[in-house]
Amino acid sequence: MQKKLIALAIAAISAAPAFAQSNVTIYGRVDYGYLSRGGDSGGINTRGTKTEMAGGMQAGSRIGFKGSEDLGNGLKAIFEVEQGLTTDATNSAAAGTAGVFSSLNRHSYVGLASDKYGTFVGGRLDGVRYGIFNGYDAFAGGSAGNFTQMTGQVDRADNAIAWISPKFGGGFTVVLAHSRDVGGQEVAGSQSTVGAVPGGVKANTSDGLLYTIAGKYANGPISLDLDYETVRPEHKGALAANGGTGAGTTVVWTIAGSYDFGMVKVRALYDHHDTDAAGFAKTALVRNLVDYDDWFISASVPYGNFLFKATYGAINDDRNATERGVALQGDATKWGLGMNYSLSKRTNVYLDYGQINNDRTANYALSTAANAGGVGYGTSGWNLGLAHNF
Repeated sequence: MQKKLIALAIAAISAAPAFAQSNVTIYGRVDYGYLSRGGDSGGINTRGTKTEMAGGMQAGSRIGFKGSEDLGNGLKAIFEVEQGLTTDATNSAAAGTAGVFSSLNRHSYVGLASDKYGTFVGGRLDGVRYGIFNGYDAFAGGSAGNFTQMTGQVDRADNAIAWISPKFGGGFTVVLAHSRDVGGQEVAGSQSTVGAVPGGVKANTSDGLLYTIAGKYANGPISLDLDYETVRPEHKGALAANGGTGAGTTVVWTIAGSYDFGMVKVRALYDHHDTDAAGFAKTALVRNLVDYDDWFISASVPYGNFLFKATYGAINDDRNATERGVALQGDATKWGLGMNYSLSKRTNVYLDYGQINNDRTANYALSTAANAGGVGYGTSGWNLGLAHNF
């Protein structure tokens, strides 16, 4: 699991507007712009400024298909398939070929939706924790200003199922989710013939099982989210040398809230992430592979066709030097300022700036990707781009 945890995801909530349609809806986004990064801080020592033209800086370019079928008695069959697009280069799909479609299956699922019993979906699903971070960060997990890049998110989970309750009590929703392997397809393992000595990788040894329970309250200007998740290896204590992940159980919990005052929308989030080492008893002498807290506050101000954005947050390594294990990551802060200008309801220009300040041992670098885990280039930068939704 490294420093990452898949939270699991329910794209079905965002697909709700498609439920009333009897035909397939085609939708998408094309995003392209300019990015410049550089600067030194803590463990990051760059050589010069890196400039580039890049796609998907504010949000990934994609094309999707969604729809539903009315099965009667308030029950509907639903589906959605969303594919990533490359807007700044060709993508080699096979030998001798190139195309605009990336290899990324952003998400895809099929399920059943009922006003009375809720929604059940299965497939490759967007992350619950990832969605909470992006929903409360004014930069929505993209561009140079986003804070979500600091947390090492894995944005989607394979082999997943989820249930989303109907709304109750004036705005509450509950999500239960499970993934058979947050790191990819389940490992098949090796199989021996009768009489042969068993060998190879045991089936499912490196699978990471995820369990999620989350609650949301949304009513008028108020929004609150609470998420609790665990990830553990299929076989307890499975080490990397035996086909395992090298990590034990991961526990993460997140709480976030926002209030829309009209002239300004204010958001805040606090998150804790703990992963112990596989195959060891948890004592004072054994270091956690991951043990950090992170938080941010964020605000957005609409003014005519403009939307001004700001975010400030910190990530703190809770491990101490007396524990045994990998080196301390260290602490860091990041702040971002940005502006969107809407040319229409579907087209906007964006300009954003972000800066990371590492302590002596930290090496977080700037990235426009929400799931970067602090891996990027430099510690400060800005971007300018154009995006169109269809």
